[in-house]
Amino acid sequence: MRILSIRPTAGAKTLAYFDVEIGDHLRIYNLQLRQTPGGLRTVAPNACGKHAATFHPILAEQITAAAVAAHGGRVANAQH
Repeated sequence: MRILSIRPTAGAKTLAYFDVEIGDHLRIYNLQLRQTPGGLRTVAPNACGKHAATFHPILAEQITAAAVAAHGGRVANAQH
């Protein structure tokens, strides 16, 4: 898995948008790295008003950890 691109935001809850490659056959674009009351979370992009993908909790943690690392670990008040 690798982060292809990360775009920090100035938002209070959405810290960055990013693109991820999961293996050789899957890329997902415009994921959000968000600060939630429960800690950091990766949120899938929307299509027709609903999330376009969901992730098993283990995969979600791996994606979030990769995004935080690509973001340079510069996540204020992170509870991850």
